[in-house]
Amino acid sequence: MDTDPDMWRWVWLVASVVLILGELAIPGTFILLPFGVSAAVAALLAFLGVGVGWTWLVFVVVGIALWLVFWRFAKRFVETAEAPIGVGADRLLHQTGEVIAAIPRSPTGSGEVRLRGEVWRAESEDGSPIEVGTIIEVVSVQGTRVTVAPLPSTVPDEGS
Repeated sequence: MDTDPDMWRWVWLVASVVLILGELAIPGTFILLPFGVSAAVAALLAFLGVGVGWTWLVFVVVGIALWLVFWRFAKRFVETAEAPIGVGADRLLHQTGEVIAAIPRSPTGSGEVRLRGEVWRAESEDGSPIEVGTIIEVVSVQGTRVTVAPLPSTVPDEGS
């Protein structure tokens, strides 16, 4: 291993640039950025004449410390972040729609409902049948099916 400080200052500088550019090319990971910053610190120390062993130690310690800080921040952000309303299937929760194919009385039976112009397979929340024309509210979403409950004032009359 060559311990020429003149060479290592440039190695650290190039490593810093490559790692930071790599982070920019792979957005959202924050894996390379801490080590890019630690390589920049090591390059600065190398330009100040600090020995190669110390620059390696700084690179590893600062890189791991920054990675842990970024990881904790990202973990906290992901745990507290909520998908904005209107994103994904959760946008259907508490929406109202109309039954267009009757939902039969069985725990596995499904019908169809129209929600905001889209047709979805639907199951009854309590397993009871729901007739065509009933206005429903979406209670939950499981994959490509919605669980619905009829709105009390909109159940069609039996004689209609």
